Amino acid sequence: MNSKKKIKFQRGIHIKDFLYGFFTLLLIFFLLFIFNIITISSNFSNELYKMSTKKNYDDTVQDIEFAITESNFRIVNRINIGESIQERKNNKFPKNEIILFCNLTIAEEMLKIESDYINYCPYKITITENDNEVIIGTRLLPTNSKSYDINKFSIKMNDILRKMVQYSASDDPFILDLDK
Repeated sequence: MNSKKKIKFQRGIHIKDFLYGFFTLLLIFFLLFIFNIITISSNFSNELYKMSTKKNYDDTVQDIEFAITESNFRIVNRINIGESIQERKNNKFPKNEIILFCNLTIAEEMLKIESDYINYCPYKITITENDNEVIIGTRLLPTNSKSYDINKFSIKMNDILRKMVQYSASDDPFILDLDK
């Protein structure tokens, strides 16, 4: 009789372990589902726009500076990450630079529509030396908000940012067309 009680007790433990694991997995799937819904409908953009070029690094930096200023933006700061790492470690490190820029008229227009978008200012373009190529990139603004006006603004601004990156990656000096 003792052996039968022991078997029942062991079966009870297995059922409890199974139910505990089942409900834990169910809770995890539920939380992932909720998180997925929140992130899909959020107003956050993690979309990067990148292009590469075979031009040398310094020419690419000059081209992006030209594209920024020709688009009526002002360069407000530069962060030379690669140079700083190279100086700190005293060994060769690929060049990496972040150029921060702003246009007060565009910033004012954006902030009148949605004040939280101050978090996207200043805009930035990155230039990275990678083996035999240079990679130019920028983060695009979200275009899936609930506001038609801010989506329209973001589409226009993303177009400007893409044109800057395209110009700096291209060998064609006439590719920068700001009117379209």
